[in-house]
Amino acid sequence: MYPSDPLQAPLWTVIASLTHARRILEVGCGHGYTTAVMASAAGPKCHVDTIEEDPLHADLAEQAFQQRDLSRRITVLRGRGLNILPRLKGRYDVVFLDGDWREYPRYIPHLRRLTRPGSVIVTANLNPLFEGWGSRLSGKPAIQHYLTRLVRDPHFRTYVVPGEWHSISVRV
Repeated sequence: MYPSDPLQAPLWTVIASLTHARRILEVGCGHGYTTAVMASAAGPKCHVDTIEEDPLHADLAEQAFQQRDLSRRITVLRGRGLNILPRLKGRYDVVFLDGDWREYPRYIPHLRRLTRPGSVIVTANLNPLFEGWGSRLSGKPAIQHYLTRLVRDPHFRTYVVPGEWHSISVRV
């Protein structure tokens, strides 16, 4: 678990503004840094649901949200993304995938169901595709499969951000 780069925080304000975000979904909250940034960026009328498998991380994140007075606007859903995504209802304006990239290919049907035209999906942890330290991580085939499916999916327009290990997709 690595915290997001603080220089990326303005990205969430832009995305929240572009989508008029009222609901945000995050898969993989870690200690909750990015979750809190997204909730703050989207403003008081937005609710964030975040999925976290590790019970210790979920506890630490909930404590951080309480300290920042964000607990009314953030719900921590405990468990694996693959187990929780099928149970979610409604549409999200923004989805941030920041969890186990080996599961990403199996998220695609849920991404279609849980988003609306105009929703934005930011996918992190594409590190194994690129040179440097990330290329030694496992999961490269899963990420390639995920991105290939996402790029070919007629419901999404996807851009891989060079050097940032992220992709940004818009639901069409």
